[in-house]
Amino acid sequence: MSWGAEVLEIPTIKIVPPTEHKPLIEALAGLGAYDWIIFTSANGVTSFFQHFFRGFEDLRDFGGARIAAVGPATAAKLAELHLKVDLIPKEYEARLIAKELAAFQTVENLRVLLLRAEVATPELPRQLEDMGAIVDDVACYRTVPETDDPYGDAARLGTEGAEWVMFTSASTVEHFHARFDLRELCGRFPTLRLASIGPETTKALTVLGLSAAVQPKHHTVEALIAGVVRLGQRDRRS
Repeated sequence: MSWGAEVLEIPTIKIVPPTEHKPLIEALAGLGAYDWIIFTSANGVTSFFQHFFRGFEDLRDFGGARIAAVGPATAAKLAELHLKVDLIPKEYEARLIAKELAAFQTVENLRVLLLRAEVATPELPRQLEDMGAIVDDVACYRTVPETDDPYGDAARLGTEGAEWVMFTSASTVEHFHARFDLRELCGRFPTLRLASIGPETTKALTVLGLSAAVQPKHHTVEALIAGVVRLGQRDRRS
């Protein structure tokens, strides 16, 4: 559904290969040894399988490990490869996977491959290890700043402001702030409000002394948009 908003699309990050390739190469060589493989983002799925298909021609070489995914977007990306997801946490947060995995089966001595960004919170691997799992925490991509402005949207934001800035990850907050100085932008345009897709993203805003006017219960882009629309409709009625 289209809500009629004028959208300034300003990418703040781009996905590139990890700094160190050896851990990923070793994980690919030993896929058959894992009981579970955990993907925490759609970017992780895309990046991992780009590497996978450089070394393997057949998806059957992926092995028989069970698969966990954080959120429907990650699961949908895996479904494009006809891979079944065995576990998605009810709330789409990586830190909740450990608890739900423990409810699914005994975690003790499970071999777990955790595939995610190069810089990520240590909370999930620590939780799994505390439960007795043997965890390989492997970076399959990293995020770096994106500074291109092909359509002039970044320049427009700097001069005209906006009603909302919507963030879909903690790294987008950090890179956006590095590019624009988010605190200064909010001060210059007092009606600008911030929307966050989930707790980790909100935490990144809190570090800057800022707050999110919207954080949906379900941490998806669709829920984020719906939350912004609801608040906008409420404002117009008041």
